[in-house]
Amino acid sequence: MNRFASLLALIATALHGPVLAQAPAWPQKPVRVLVGLAPGGNPDTLARMLAAKWGDAFGQQFVVENRPGAGSTIAADLTAKSAPDGYTVLISDSSVITTAPHLYKSLPYDPFRDLQAVSLAVVVPMWLVVHPSVSASSVAELVAAAKSRKNPMPYASSGNGSIHHITMELFKADTGADFTHVPFKGAGQSVPAMIAGDVQLGFIGYPAAAGAIKSGKLRVLAFSMARRSNLTPEVPTVAETVAPGFDMAAPLGVFVASRTPREIVARLNRAANDAVKSPEVVERMAGIGMEPVGTTPEEYEKLLRTEFERFGSLIRRIGMHLD
Repeated sequence: MNRFASLLALIATALHGPVLAQAPAWPQKPVRVLVGLAPGGNPDTLARMLAAKWGDAFGQQFVVENRPGAGSTIAADLTAKSAPDGYTVLISDSSVITTAPHLYKSLPYDPFRDLQAVSLAVVVPMWLVVHPSVSASSVAELVAAAKSRKNPMPYASSGNGSIHHITMELFKADTGADFTHVPFKGAGQSVPAMIAGDVQLGFIGYPAAAGAIKSGKLRVLAFSMARRSNLTPEVPTVAETVAPGFDMAAPLGVFVASRTPREIVARLNRAANDAVKSPEVVERMAGIGMEPVGTTPEEYEKLLRTEFERFGSLIRRIGMHLD
């Protein structure tokens, strides 16, 4: 009987897995939610929406902490080096995995070894906006004006290596126009600089620029994805105007440190996907241009590896590097 009982125990362990058999109680204290950009941009907006929903779901505080710098790799490194217990969560553009390794000679973390993908939460397209002092009323006129200038117009991004930076560099390569890069620590800084005229244009997500666009303080010329946005159906795409095949957007995902127990990853994954698909969040996202996705960790990992190869090829083609 004892041997039979032992066999049953072994079968149960094989069926349910050691992590599920000893599922950690999580969360039992506040969770730190890191964002690699300054307040006001898309990752920050998403993080605060998710933190509120997670707080309701788990009955614990999820505290958003902005740690901008180095294309969000500072926040990624903090997450990678955190205890693998689920109490440090990163909300970030996928660039910390897919583009940073191609842009920097060395990173303080290994993207695929040190970070665990939880879910691709949303995809965020971008709009090409200009300051009213720029005379161009279309993206074609902008390209023509840029080519005719002796000194290139300065453009803003959310930091070196950010999706906004890479998107504009691709735009330059595809159109032959030249612009000068001015990096900021997030849209919360870059948009005010564009409104002030300190920089004259940039690709930007809708949440940070919506007020300025509606008030006329910034003018929209084009949309970054291959098909037009339902939010601004009158705005043409870059692809249909000056650069066929142009298709760029910012995937925003959820990450934790590698070796975080699978059950914690699974709980956070379910909570993330439930949050981005909840009716009130979907409605809010529709109004600011975010497109909810929600994937399994395995699906996101596969996508990240595909995008790693895609962006590596793109970065080599445009000759972009940061150090």
